[in-house]
This record gives sequence, structure tokens and C-alpha cells, in this order.
Amino acid sequence: MRDFIQFTAKCFFILLIALGTLFLLFAVDFIYILAFIGVYVAIFATCLVVAIIKENNRIKKLRIVEQDKNRVKYVIIN
Repeated sequence: MRDFIQFTAKCFFILLIALGTLFLLFAVDFIYILAFIGVYVAIFATCLVVAIIKENNRIKKLRIVEQDKNRVKYVIIN
């Protein structure tokens, strides 16, 4: 998960810098620049939340499997 977050953050900032520079070179209105940054921040935050939720679900499943492994099974003989 840590690798995914680092990779996504790196891609996000590289795209942000490259496209932001392109926008600034053509002197786009400041509102468009803010909208551009807002869209990328929203996409990045959404992907980050989805990745965290998936990782938490995976950890829960692993804990349940580990608890099932450690559970002692009793046999009652009459």
C-alpha cells in the first residue's frame, strides 16, 4: 500500500507540475488554474481513500483468518 501511495503521489505531482507549467505558459485565467488543481486534488484524494479502504478490508480478512487458525477445536467424547 505504501508503494502505491508513493507511486500515485509521484505521478500526481509530476502531472501537476507539467500541466500547471503548460497552463501558466499560456497565461490562463487564475480561476482555471484553481479548477485544474482542484480536480487533480479531488482525484488523488479519492484514489487514496479507496486504497486505504481496500487495505483495511484486506487486513481485517487476514486477522479473521489468523483468528480462525488459532481457534482451539474441542472434541467432546461421551
